[in-house]
Amino acid sequence: MVVRPGSNATIFIDANIFLNTILGAGKESASCARFLEEADAGAFPSATSVIVLNEVLHRLLIASVVSSSGIGPDSAVHHMKSHPELVRDAGTVWEVMDDIRSIRPMKIYGISPATFERSLAIMQEWGLLGNDALHVACMEEHSIGAIATYDRDFSRVSGIKIRKPADTD
Repeated sequence: MVVRPGSNATIFIDANIFLNTILGAGKESASCARFLEEADAGAFPSATSVIVLNEVLHRLLIASVVSSSGIGPDSAVHHMKSHPELVRDAGTVWEVMDDIRSIRPMKIYGISPATFERSLAIMQEWGLLGNDALHVACMEEHSIGAIATYDRDFSRVSGIKIRKPADTD
């Protein structure tokens, strides 16, 4: 189910919405950027989690290392562990994370042990991988029924409404 604009329901923002905007990846990047601009303007209630932000950070660090060193994505994590200055000196990555965290109307939720426990049941019930199950558990915990994402796996979960930013352009 697609959530249409004008709804007052809180929308949980998945990592791929941030990453499509930041990395300019795919045909959805412009729609994702507009969606985040609307979130920043307070056009609708929005939320995400520290797990999503960590996913975004991890992917941005990998992209930064791949871009600056020319090594492949498969070697990037090992390369960062061997060269911690690449993490410390990833200035653009830290600026982008500051920009994301400055979306003031967006709530950022933590993950409690109870949320983790619920995610285990969600994994078994819906066949989601760990982080996606944590997103669903976090959404349940905070009574959020809609997610902005391009991840088709969430469509398997009954009761979750999906908002693809490109569907509302």
